[in-house]
Amino acid sequence: MARHWAVLALTALSVSVAVAGIIATGGPAQGRAERRDQVRAQDLSEIQMLLTCKAQQAGRVGTDPTPIEACPMTPRLADPFTGAPYRIDLVPPDSLRLCAGFELPAPDQPFSPDESGCILQRISVS
Repeated sequence: MARHWAVLALTALSVSVAVAGIIATGGPAQGRAERRDQVRAQDLSEIQMLLTCKAQQAGRVGTDPTPIEACPMTPRLADPFTGAPYRIDLVPPDSLRLCAGFELPAPDQPFSPDESGCILQRISVS
C-alpha cells in the first residue's frame, strides 16, 4: 500500500512539473508565435538596412524599398505567415516607422516593436 502511494505521489509530482513548465514557457504555441515574431523582426531589420543604405546614397531618407545597384539587398516586404505587407512610414525629418502584425507583446530589447507593432528607427544621412 505504501508503494502505491509513492507511485501516485511521484506521478502527481511529474504532472505538476510538466504543467508548471508549460505555464512558464507558454507551451508549443507560444514558441511558434515567438519564432514567427522573430522572422517579422528580422524582415523589418533587413528593410531598415536597405533603406539606410539608400538614404546614405541619396542623402535623404525615403520609404521606397526597391534595391539599387549600390544597395542590392532584397528584403521580404510582406509577412510570410499572413501575406500582409509590412508598413513603411517616413517620420520627418530622418526616421522610419516599420510596422508588422506581431503576435506577442514585444520583449524589452533593442529593435523591438511598440504596442502597435511598429519600430521607430532614426536614419543618419552622411
